[in-house]
Amino acid sequence: MSENDSPERTFRVPVALRVGGAFMALAVALLVFTVVSVFTDGWMAPFVVTPGFLVIIVAVIIFGAFATVRRDQAASRAQVIALIVAVALVIFSRFIPSVALYVMGQYWLAMYAVAALLAGLVIRRSLIPKD
Repeated sequence: MSENDSPERTFRVPVALRVGGAFMALAVALLVFTVVSVFTDGWMAPFVVTPGFLVIIVAVIIFGAFATVRRDQAASRAQVIALIVAVALVIFSRFIPSVALYVMGQYWLAMYAVAALLAGLVIRRSLIPKD
C-alpha cells in the first residue's frame, strides 16, 4: 500500500486560531486605513465611517478567519467559499453609496488596530500548551 492509497487525514483548524487570525487581519486592515487616511486627508483629520468601510472590515474578518492553512492541508470547500464571499464583499463595497454613518478621529483607528492586535495575540497564545 503506497502513500497515495491511504485516506487523507483531515485537520481541523481550532476556533481560537480562526478568531485570532480574524483579529490579526482586522488590525492590519485598520492600520492600512489609518495610513491611507493620514496621507490622503492629513494628520488628525476626522475619519468618516461609511457602509463601504464596514463591509470591507467584515470581508477582512472573514478573510482572516479562513486564510489559515497548513502546508500539508488542501483548501477545504468552506475556506474557498468564505474567501469568495470576502472578495465579493470587497467588490460590493465599491457600489454602496458613501453615506457618513459616523465620524471619529484618526487616532481611534490606530487604537482599535492595537486593541485588535492584542486580542488576536492573546487568543492565539491560548493555543500554546501549558506545561
